[in-house]
Amino acid sequence: MTPATPTPLELFAGLIGGIGLFLIGIQMLTDGLKLAAGRALEDLLERYTSTPARGLAAGVLITALVHSSTAVTVASIGFVNTGLLSLRNALWVIFGSNVGTTLNAWLVATFGFGFRIEAFALPFVGLGAILMLAGRTVRSRALGQAIAGFGLLFLAIAILKNTFSVFGERLDLTDFAHPGLTGYLLLIAVGALLTLLMQASAAVIALVITAAQSGLMPVDAACAVVIGTNIGTSKTAILSAIGATANARRLAAAHVLFNVVTGIVALALLPAMIDVLARLREWFADQPPTPAVMIAMFHTAFNVLGVLLMVPVSGVLLRLLSARFRSREEEIAQPRHLDANSIAVPDLALRALRMELDRTQQLARDSLAAATATPPDELGLRRNALALGALAGAIGNYAHQISALRLPPALVESLAHCLRALQYQENAVEAARQAGVLGAALGPRPAADLDGTLSEFRTALDTLAAMADTAREDFSAAAVAIRLEEAEDDYQRLKEALLLAGAHARLDIRAMQEWLRHASLLRRATEQVAKAARMLAAQKTGGATPPDNQADTDDGTLAANGS
Repeated sequence: MTPATPTPLELFAGLIGGIGLFLIGIQMLTDGLKLAAGRALEDLLERYTSTPARGLAAGVLITALVHSSTAVTVASIGFVNTGLLSLRNALWVIFGSNVGTTLNAWLVATFGFGFRIEAFALPFVGLGAILMLAGRTVRSRALGQAIAGFGLLFLAIAILKNTFSVFGERLDLTDFAHPGLTGYLLLIAVGALLTLLMQASAAVIALVITAAQSGLMPVDAACAVVIGTNIGTSKTAILSAIGATANARRLAAAHVLFNVVTGIVALALLPAMIDVLARLREWFADQPPTPAVMIAMFHTAFNVLGVLLMVPVSGVLLRLLSARFRSREEEIAQPRHLDANSIAVPDLALRALRMELDRTQQLARDSLAAATATPPDELGLRRNALALGALAGAIGNYAHQISALRLPPALVESLAHCLRALQYQENAVEAARQAGVLGAALGPRPAADLDGTLSEFRTALDTLAAMADTAREDFSAAAVAIRLEEAEDDYQRLKEALLLAGAHARLDIRAMQEWLRHASLLRRATEQVAKAARMLAAQKTGGATPPDNQADTDDGTLAANGS
């Protein structure tokens, strides 16, 4: 009796059900392996990527183990984002993940058509289900999930294979696979779109391999779709880099660039690569290759070719990326006036140094204002500290080059005073950072009756921070000195009020001590900002350098706190 011909609805159900089952299987396989491995895979990625070669090997290995380049891409961007992985080595992890993901195509091509799939897959589903339900540990249950997912993956291939065999009797997709560049570009777009919709390139590749093996589309058309799946995976990197650090965005850009360049090269060489791979397969196996094997070979070959193309240009790529996607911190941390050509003329070099110190003075002033804000701007304080650290290193190197010249005594003294001003600024930023951290923990106020005194102290510091801008034409060192005295008076009043509040039990003694330390740190930052401003002003006007004899402590309070 001839079996009934499936209706269009049944064919659609087989297609959509097969795709859905494949997606579930690959998700279970990936999640189960990641959970079973625990932190081992993350440790491998973090520890064994110290060189480009190791990064490449780690990318290939981890992607092959978890069957997901998406997981490796997201993890790599996360590690770069937190500074655990350098951009240089992360590039090779990403490149390696593209090679590792080709294992999925080989699994489908090797096991999906060389066995009676149901007999091969069902034992895996059964064993995995037993482990998932009866496993006593999280790791054993996760391993069962991975095994069951592996079985479901191949059951999905069986469903797709049966569906496409029926499709083949009614529809010949070769009529729609137009040869030539236009046809290939259309197929690449289809592959990228399907990858975006399914969120898994492995599912699209399995679909394409099954269709090609069933005779619905020629091998070259299937390979063009596979190129599109590679490009479609770039979406993961782009989404993961949104809101991330500059280095993370650079890594995402490198992933997109790698996929696009590799796709262009693969498209240009598509007919030649298919012919060469077919000859190689016949030579090694002494038999014509199946469409499934050809597609898997092509997928691997063009990703390996992409990695080989990146070897000679990786240095240039890294430099290009480093010049792009600059964060605000990196822009601030780049010297603007330290021109190496000026070093030959010491007077010009010192002028450039003073102009750069005006910029670091801005960081010190901003840090003081951020520390006195309610609540303190901790993010801004960290940003300023990092930027000043980078600029201080550049300024120190520039000053070292100047000092190697034969300088007259006046310029030697001026250089020393510039470095002293930089030291004041670094002290100010560090004290402000500590005050900000402590202020965030303490809250907006110590007690209601201290609001007025605390507000006056903070206002005095904000005013001084605004006036200590040495880049302004109307800057006045005398006015800064007056403001510093007023801030000192406000500090003494706040200190006395805090001590009285503690003595009369209106404020917990421990809290009183912490508020005293907070005020002392702010006072320290204020003094250092004022000293740097006066020192720089004296250098610009050629006036007498202000004496560095102002005490930084009062009755040991600041010194006791190590500030």
